[in-house]
Amino acid sequence: MMDHLRHQTSWRLAALTLGTALTLTACGGGGGGNGGGGDTPPPTALETFQKADVVIGQPDFIGTEPNQNGAVGASGFDGLRGNPAISANGRLFISDDQNHRVLGYEALPNMNGLPADFVLGQPDFESSKSGLFVRPRDISIAGGKMAVANYTGSKVYLYDPVPADGTAEPLLTLGGLFSSCNANEFSFVTSVALSEDGKLAVADAGDHRVLIWHSVPTSDNQAPDLVLGQNDFSHCTENDADQNGEADATPSASTLNYPVGVWTDGKRLAVADRHNYRVLIWNTFPTENGQPADLVLGQPGFDTDDHPVPPAGAFWPYGLDSNGTQLALADGDNNRVLVWNTFPTENGQLADVVLGQSDFRHTRHNDDDQDSSADASASARTLNDPTGVRFHDDKLLISDTGNNRVLILQLRTE
Repeated sequence: MMDHLRHQTSWRLAALTLGTALTLTACGGGGGGNGGGGDTPPPTALETFQKADVVIGQPDFIGTEPNQNGAVGASGFDGLRGNPAISANGRLFISDDQNHRVLGYEALPNMNGLPADFVLGQPDFESSKSGLFVRPRDISIAGGKMAVANYTGSKVYLYDPVPADGTAEPLLTLGGLFSSCNANEFSFVTSVALSEDGKLAVADAGDHRVLIWHSVPTSDNQAPDLVLGQNDFSHCTENDADQNGEADATPSASTLNYPVGVWTDGKRLAVADRHNYRVLIWNTFPTENGQPADLVLGQPGFDTDDHPVPPAGAFWPYGLDSNGTQLALADGDNNRVLVWNTFPTENGQLADVVLGQSDFRHTRHNDDDQDSSADASASARTLNDPTGVRFHDDKLLISDTGNNRVLILQLRTE
């Protein structure tokens, strides 16, 4: 016990004394909607507290109100959540949670406040009642297909091909409203990840598990091939390593507690394990049910779920993405995005760059002057409960949920 406490104390002290890294340099895989594959971009760099270059969903960097403080339309969001997705031809998709829709843009906006070109899940831009989508979350694109996590509806919609306009309908549906713990019923789907080699990963948050299909499903309600966080498809309790239907006192390398973010390139897998305040990484793609992770971020080891301590801890982590080399994590309640300049290789490894804050110790939302108090408005470099990130070529997109906007940051070519 004393050894465990000393390990915890030394980890915290090390985290608090390390300085801020100001630049990030990497040669990562490019990628479509999920950051895995494509041509390799040139070396790029991000700076801590870097300003965004373009904002979507607000007319400027100051605004924060849902639907731009007006009626529902083509230019605003209401509580968008999860990772945006970008197709191979540059078409952008953003999930607009409270408006129960997905907005489509023919190209990545290069000016502030540009409206969407089409909408999925609604008959027009002015409608916002739940229908096909009931609070859509994460979106992923790879291999010419698009998957959408439908949170409250507890479903995954798969489009093939990627929608080109608002008339597109899902090719098939996975899951449905939760009623029992089995392979074909989900409970609050929070995240989806497609890989270029055809794998599909789904974060089934309410069942405390991640579901894996080794190839993209071809029929409605096709059962997954693999489950993580549980040893089989009939167990759904959080942090239940012995599978007795009761949560254990501590997590382990094989348990989950409300996973909300998944990323894969088909070779590796990363999961944002929200209520355990951590990210789990499998260095090789899992092949067995309940397979333990190889690496943990946000905690010093697999057996702790301590309330996060900046700079190392993550407070309600959410969406994450990688371009093959760099890893980005939306650290929601710390109101920041963490970026590792190379894919992490050690437990508890500190990020190299922080966005939304000037250093790893500040955590207040919309705190441009860094006085630890929220300002009256947002700015080009502040965040409020970010829930999604997406690398695309030489850019990073951030779903800034509390400010009802998506920020686009230009990665600097060195």
